[in-house]
Amino acid sequence: MSIWAKLANGVALVLLLGCSAMFVVVMGSLPRIDGRHPVNGIQLKTTITRDSVGIPKIVADTRHDAYFAMGWVHAQDRMWQLETQRRLGAGRLAEVVGEPGLASDRYMRTLGLYQAAERSLGALPEPTRSALQSYADGINAWLSYNTHRLPPEFDLLRLKPEPWTPADSMVWQKIMAMTLAGNWHDDVLRAQLARTLDSKRMQELFPAYPADAPVTLATEGGKALLDLSTEALRPMPASNVWVVGGARTRSGKPLLAGDPHLAFRAPVLWYLAEVEMPGLKLAGATVPGLPFHLIGHNGRIAWSFTSTQADTVDLFVEKLAGETGYRTPEGAKPFLTRTETIKVKGGADVTLTVRETRHGPVISDLLPQAIAAKDEVVALAATALGHGDTSVGALHALNQATDWPSFTKAVKDVQAPVLNIAYADTAGNIGFFTAGRIPVRKSGNGTVPMRGWTGEGDWTGWVATAKLPQSLNPKSAVLINANNKVVGEKYPHLITASWPDGYRAARIRDLLGERRGLTIEDMAAIQADAVSPQAIELKDLLTGIEFKDQHARDIAHRIAEWDGKADRDRSEPLIFAAWMNRLNRAILADELKDNFPAFEQVRAPVLVDILTRRRHWCDDITTPEAESCDDLIEGSLTKALADLEKAWGKDMKTWRWGAAHPARFAHPFLGKIPVLGDMANLQVPSDGDDFTISRGTYTVEGDGAHFPQIHGAGLRVVFDLADLADSRFVIATGQSGNPLSRHYADMLPAWSVNRLYRLGLDAKRSVLTLERGR
Repeated sequence: MSIWAKLANGVALVLLLGCSAMFVVVMGSLPRIDGRHPVNGIQLKTTITRDSVGIPKIVADTRHDAYFAMGWVHAQDRMWQLETQRRLGAGRLAEVVGEPGLASDRYMRTLGLYQAAERSLGALPEPTRSALQSYADGINAWLSYNTHRLPPEFDLLRLKPEPWTPADSMVWQKIMAMTLAGNWHDDVLRAQLARTLDSKRMQELFPAYPADAPVTLATEGGKALLDLSTEALRPMPASNVWVVGGARTRSGKPLLAGDPHLAFRAPVLWYLAEVEMPGLKLAGATVPGLPFHLIGHNGRIAWSFTSTQADTVDLFVEKLAGETGYRTPEGAKPFLTRTETIKVKGGADVTLTVRETRHGPVISDLLPQAIAAKDEVVALAATALGHGDTSVGALHALNQATDWPSFTKAVKDVQAPVLNIAYADTAGNIGFFTAGRIPVRKSGNGTVPMRGWTGEGDWTGWVATAKLPQSLNPKSAVLINANNKVVGEKYPHLITASWPDGYRAARIRDLLGERRGLTIEDMAAIQADAVSPQAIELKDLLTGIEFKDQHARDIAHRIAEWDGKADRDRSEPLIFAAWMNRLNRAILADELKDNFPAFEQVRAPVLVDILTRRRHWCDDITTPEAESCDDLIEGSLTKALADLEKAWGKDMKTWRWGAAHPARFAHPFLGKIPVLGDMANLQVPSDGDDFTISRGTYTVEGDGAHFPQIHGAGLRVVFDLADLADSRFVIATGQSGNPLSRHYADMLPAWSVNRLYRLGLDAKRSVLTLERGR
């Protein structure tokens, strides 16, 4: 054998050994899902059976073992999600990612979410604390046996996870409460715009804006306050739920459909699971970090929820009183202070002094000195930061409720976030309950930052539970909520001044109509509906003018003939979105200036109002000529078509909404690494827009021709109370958070066409038995 042949063989052997070693390392990060496993901490033999898409069914002979096994499977499939979630809530991201995590950590430490979680833990009933401890034991048991089988993120960052604690579970609820907490960002935006717009125009942009709003914020300071909030806590909630009584269904028992909408990521928030324990069987959607089902059924009742979008966060402008105090109606008070030390990977520790007023933490201390006010600070009050929050205990009790009285007793202990919960039971009852703490304010209005030193905006208590919206067995046999208003005009308390539009709720109502004999398949078809009522309403206003240009006239006619269905295979929704983007900017950007990005996502009621009654907005104040709405409508269409031709070519027959509007699920860490990002980031063409039942909320990319979906239904469920075992589920990505797993994205194709799974029927199963360790 020649020396070259020997060298080639040597190189080949090295490559083979290297690839083999890499394969072992890579595959070693995937969990063990079959066989028998002795485990310290388990009490009795417990089985975990998985189907072909990785959905586990836990069968345990004790409640401790059931929650222990839930911790085990969550750790198996979503350990990196667990780790990042608790680090986000505790303000400890910079420890592992360095400088990029510092801004989020400073904000979270200032809010004190983790301290609030620890305080709330002590307020929970003992059975809930015991369940959280069993769950933590399960996570820690998995970690102890799998120190070399961690997901790839841990290896890349050379990170070993610390033991899980019940407080780590509690912080998820705090994060979600802040995410679903009304539109306090709009409070800041109103305060900013009040400096440049008169009260009449403010009321046109924000119909509930008070004419005598007392406090405005400096332009620079207001913008900086908006930028403080970490992306994970930016409010953007939306969801659908509806329930129909047995009089309207084929089976004679209720059907309940739900699809909560949150920001997309890979993996999605949700994790499907079944669990059987003494006296309790549960099936549905969990969230890694908690052992309880958030949306599901227990064989007797089923439930799902939407965000009420209640206003549970207020800002208070406090006047300083010397170096260490602030003014109150009773005189000066000292700030409460605490010191936070943030460890930064690759850098020096950062020390943060947090000040608190009687209203809450001072968030303006996070602003640069150059733009912070000299004699004022801004404090944030939030129900999520309150002492003694029993919301997690309420969720535990809800899992065990068997009828309407026990359901309502459970949800009365929800404090944050405020939720609309739809209910159905096997006895045939349907119901609806708005649960959570809603502040009662002296001012009666929480839409703008208030003067803290006068006490005029102080919270004086909570809306009584008996006064919260609720309904049982309405005559219509239908209950619907899609974040739309849940109370009438005469309701005496402020839930929110900024109710979302009612397009989705109206569309669900219209599709249900007076139909009888409804089935699971009918509910799933409604969930997948992509007709945009907003597009139908607006296109009639846009296409009824005289277009000067023939090409624009032809396209306008095409849009006029469109049925409003935002189908991924159609070009009309793409043309319409580009047109709306250009028109919205042409109407508002000149007057809103630097604040326009807050209105970049079309606010349909505002736009309709402008095009029908407030046409003075169409005049561009930066030009000497007076522009009309008709001018802007045609000019915007012309510019939109140019944007689309540049991006997609001149042949309009090839334009597709789905190509420009893919649902994107980015991995927060791996997605930013070259090569790995191609594996970790997911996308699929999608239907819908921000106003369709199958919600496809998008962001507008810089070229005005790409509209990726970033928010929507990461979970869809339909419960059949005639046979709860026949209920259906799907999540948007997959059960695993590990991009190397076959379950990382295997539900994405089914989700994209809303094909739902029935749990427990799959013949392809793996069984892992956890046994008491020796």
